Formats: sequence, structure tokens, C-alpha cells
Amino acid sequence: MPSFSELKGLYLKLGGDYREFKKLSGEVDVGFRFSFSKKISEADIQLFGLVSGDMNPIHFDEEFAKRTKFGGRVAHGMLTTSLVSTALAMLPGTVVLLETSFKYTSPVRIGDLVTAECEVVEREKNRLKVNAVCKVGDKVVAEGWARILLW
Repeated sequence: MPSFSELKGLYLKLGGDYREFKKLSGEVDVGFRFSFSKKISEADIQLFGLVSGDMNPIHFDEEFAKRTKFGGRVAHGMLTTSLVSTALAMLPGTVVLLETSFKYTSPVRIGDLVTAECEVVEREKNRLKVNAVCKVGDKVVAEGWARILLW
């Protein structure tokens, strides 16, 4: 099995947008805002399909995808909202994802820079509800919430 460093090098060589993972600092309470951004690449689509098993032709077959209402290939919705998971993991402490709910409102395409914007809206001890919006520029492409444990 290749090392993480070797896999990261291959991902970058294939055009992937790798961002170093950094934990945030500060007191996490209602009103705390945070975000994570990533450019979606061809490598992301291919690898997400391999990892998840979701080989839907809307993601992989341009000729097929052109005949849909999207007019071309689109990124996996769950790939898009996985950026929320990354943002959550950046919170100070240990984060455990308990539940999520997302609505997908617009397609994401290869080359789009997606930003997951999050805000803590509820807190009861170490259980938090976080609202999340994924955007490409000013356009909302997904919105929803997550419940987490934070230690």
C-alpha cells in the first residue's frame, strides 16, 4: 500500500486541490462561524466514485449527462457536502458526527470552488447543531445542518 505522502503526491499530480488540515481555535458556542473551501477536480469525482461505489453516469459520462437537465457532468452531492464534514472536523477538540440533513439546490461542476459555511446554532452541553450552506461563489448549491458531539 502506498504511503499517505505518495497518495497525496499522486492526487496533486492528477490536479487535486489538497488543503492542509488545521484545527481552529477559540471558544465554540452559539454564533461561532467557520468554513472550508475546496476546488472540485476531475480527480475528486473519479476517486469519490471509486471510494463510494457511486458510478452514476451523471458524474462520469459526458454524453449521457448532456441529455439531462444539468446539460453536463456534475459532482456527487455527497462529495459537495463532505466539505461540511471537513469544516466540522476542524473545530477545536474531538468532533463526532451524529446526524446530518442536506438539500441539494444546484449542481456543482468540475473546477468549481465550493465553500462550506457553517454556524453553531444550538448547544446543549457537548451536543451542538450546526447550520451549513455550501456555495459556489454566491450561489447556494446545498444547505442543511449537522448534529455533533464535541469534547
